[in-house]
Amino acid sequence: MLKTAVVGEAEQKLVSKLIFNTVVPRPIAWITTLSKEGVVNLAPFSFYNAVTTKPPIIIVSIGKRKDGNPKDTARNIRETKEFVINVVSKEFLEKMHLSGKDFPPEVSEAKELGIELEPSVLIKPPRVKGVPAALECRLKEIVEIGDTPMDLVIGEVVAIHYREELLETQRGIVGRLGGKYYLVIGEEVIEKLD
Repeated sequence: MLKTAVVGEAEQKLVSKLIFNTVVPRPIAWITTLSKEGVVNLAPFSFYNAVTTKPPIIIVSIGKRKDGNPKDTARNIRETKEFVINVVSKEFLEKMHLSGKDFPPEVSEAKELGIELEPSVLIKPPRVKGVPAALECRLKEIVEIGDTPMDLVIGEVVAIHYREELLETQRGIVGRLGGKYYLVIGEEVIEKLD
């Protein structure tokens, strides 16, 4: 028998956990941005999806820091209007997970974690070298939503770098499940990365 959680009456912790555990698997936007000072920021976000293909538009929801200030990714996108979404495959899973920790704005996660980057074609932020695909994006709009609030980033894809086999299979691409669980398409569930 199903239980019911009425939003507004149920505890927010339960509502959040139910969303995380029912909207699965979620694609991961591993985003590279560049600060005005030239620091490369690299962070993962799993509230991400495509909206349309003509023109190709994506959305990413980026939360705030615990103190209410914007995360480096949102601040950089707001200031520079450019970002890259790197598609995560199994070989990048651990480093992607580690890049989600709270690094200071002046520290590059890519440099700290030994992640090799390469130049983009049309925008300034670099992309992660070796990923199966990378989407170069330009900001269209940021909308603040929710009670927290969150930054809903709407971007237009201006260039796509991809491995040709991606047109036939997405095997090996990583998706986010509830909690700290990840799914590798066509393979396995990776349990609780810390």
